[in-house]
Amino acid sequence: MVEPSSRRLVYVDANPIVYALEGPEVLASALKQLFSVFRSRPGTAITSELTLAEVLPKKKIPDREFLDLLVWGGVFDLHPVTREVLVETADYRRSAGKQLSDGRVAIPKLPDAIHAVTAIRAGCSLFLSADAGVKLPETMALVKANASGVADLTRNLQ
Repeated sequence: MVEPSSRRLVYVDANPIVYALEGPEVLASALKQLFSVFRSRPGTAITSELTLAEVLPKKKIPDREFLDLLVWGGVFDLHPVTREVLVETADYRRSAGKQLSDGRVAIPKLPDAIHAVTAIRAGCSLFLSADAGVKLPETMALVKANASGVADLTRNLQ
């Protein structure tokens, strides 16, 4: 359950952006409603410029639709991948690693860690993603990018 609040910042992972334009209709519709709420509340939705590099090679529709949504649509506050973000990402990956039973250490994937660090730096308390395995700090709640999770988030942001 997402707590209602007028000023919670939401980090949006790359996968919900793809689903909004190319996903199943029930999920795409829910995401488009959420993005409309974000548009009416500038600065609420955050994503990394890394999202551009993640979604553009995988998409089935023209680049223009993704660029309209991500860059020119007034929906997202895009944060750059800077040297500071990359250094913090290295620290985050090291500290968020977990010991496996065979003695190896599993560290978060680089793109996931860049997204997590960007969300932390932006002050986000919610992280919208279809990736249930993303490692987040305890202060940040994962919102599942499915129809019910998105609808719940939309209701609580209105």
